[in-house]
Amino acid sequence: MPKKKRGYKKGEQHKDARLFVIVAEGEREDAYFAWFHEKNLRISVEVVNREKDKSAPSHFLERLRKHIQETGWREKDGDLVWFVLDVDRWKQKEIEDLIIHCQQETNWNIAISNPCFEVWILYHILTDIEDNGEKPKALKSMVHIESCKVFNHGYDINVFCSMIETAAKNAQNTDEKPQQDFPDRMKTKVYQLAEQMLELLGKNWRD
Repeated sequence: MPKKKRGYKKGEQHKDARLFVIVAEGEREDAYFAWFHEKNLRISVEVVNREKDKSAPSHFLERLRKHIQETGWREKDGDLVWFVLDVDRWKQKEIEDLIIHCQQETNWNIAISNPCFEVWILYHILTDIEDNGEKPKALKSMVHIESCKVFNHGYDINVFCSMIETAAKNAQNTDEKPQQDFPDRMKTKVYQLAEQMLELLGKNWRD
């Protein structure tokens, strides 16, 4: 498995409105990251549009290049590209090819959840997730069940997004291989994207 090349380092100086370009697999991911757009003057989020039936990793680069042509991407200003994807439906070779592309570009990063993005969502309210062989459909139901236990209602994006710092800590604490891009089952690398966003968001960004 290719090793990670980090495009951003803790402690760097920030300019206002650091841009995060998010290329994600599903609508839940899109909505989650778009929620953070302009939460303060130091962060801006652009979610790259997708065409129907083009959510596979093989289409991620095509979608990004089209977005860059239409909007521009200011690599010299330290703007960041993050690919956010799952592993449940795709061949490992497709994902490895995308990882290699990220290693070859400045400020391109990848955040993988295994098997699906709901693992990241669950870390907002769970400190660890036991691997009982659940399929993604079962994990989507688990998000609703666990949310009802904690909040007496199902998934609410406003509640969960405001807990991103908790999720990042929980997910990081369970990651025994932080330098690898490909996570073990019931693990997620989305916390690495969250950490970058949190450095810019600071402490007083919540509504």
